[in-house]
Amino acid sequence: MTQISANISPETRERLERYVRARGLKKGFVIEQALLHHLQALGEIPEEAVIPPRIVVTSASGARLLERLESQEAPNQAIRELFGEDPEPARRDPL
Repeated sequence: MTQISANISPETRERLERYVRARGLKKGFVIEQALLHHLQALGEIPEEAVIPPRIVVTSASGARLLERLESQEAPNQAIRELFGEDPEPARRDPL
């Protein structure tokens, strides 16, 4: 066996502790299973389908987001289609 040390947020630690208490499991077992599951998923799905659990918003990107929200710009065709707000989808060229 190899021991690995990692820094985690207090919120993550609390969630882990609640989970193991509720199920009567050992933290090491849960962490190893979670790591194995994560690594298997990363190996089996396309990289572009992986959604990070945290999104970092810089000052510049945050300012752009606020500008877009305040502009009240109408949604584009792709967004309307995504949310089913457009009765006719845009025509796409066949591959």
